[in-house]
Amino acid sequence: MDLHARCEDETERCIDDPGDISLQKSIDFRDVSFTYTDEGISVFDNLDLTIRAGETTAIVGSSGVGKSTIADLMMGLIMPLHGQILIDGMPLSPEHYYAWRSCIGYVAQDTFLFDDTVRANLLWAHPRATDVELSTALRMAAAEDFVLKLPEGIETVLGDRGVRLSGGERQRLALARALLRKPTLLLLDEATSNLDSENERCIQDAINALRGDITITIITHGLSSIRKADVIYVLDNGSIVECGNWEQLMLKENGRFLTLYKEQEML
Repeated sequence: MDLHARCEDETERCIDDPGDISLQKSIDFRDVSFTYTDEGISVFDNLDLTIRAGETTAIVGSSGVGKSTIADLMMGLIMPLHGQILIDGMPLSPEHYYAWRSCIGYVAQDTFLFDDTVRANLLWAHPRATDVELSTALRMAAAEDFVLKLPEGIETVLGDRGVRLSGGERQRLALARALLRKPTLLLLDEATSNLDSENERCIQDAINALRGDITITIITHGLSSIRKADVIYVLDNGSIVECGNWEQLMLKENGRFLTLYKEQEML
């Protein structure tokens, strides 16, 4: 099982043990360096960034610049070579990993679904969830309408890896499953990168509706989903090269963000 799959498994199974860590103020990366030792490749050195509670933060950059490594560090799946990751000022250390992951709702680029009912796939995240909680999570993820139209509704069996659903429907169900846990941090790691424009818009609308109610971190190489982010960090060559909101970054002539935007507009 790879790191992301293991995280989805662990975060969705530890909801009943919230422990002594949460997210009330901020997540801070302080002087963080990380190297993949097997390859001897330095991903970044002395990285500093802050994710403030209650805000939507985006981390963007070209493929391969280390965005998902930041997600792995944030979840405690890997440890920095140097520096610290602080949750409300407390260093994130191995004894806190289990409790911290119980605070995270994680949606990856590739969603794993069981060959079981919609209900069972949702209850994997929160086994004692009520019908009201299930309906609320589906509605918040813009998934309730399509689930109700399935042959047997929430009792419909999805097939191996959710084969009976479209890619967008699988991602919306994954978002509902993450929200069912009532996380303090919603972490989206390239969650819409493989979707068509209509399904991407559905998920964007659902995420935008959550702004202010939950801390959201969006990690993506695509820029269409982050227009309303409170803060955007631009990662390039192992460093944060720009930071600001959409309007501020678009005004920077010859800036890296504007360059990325123009490249994507031409695709």
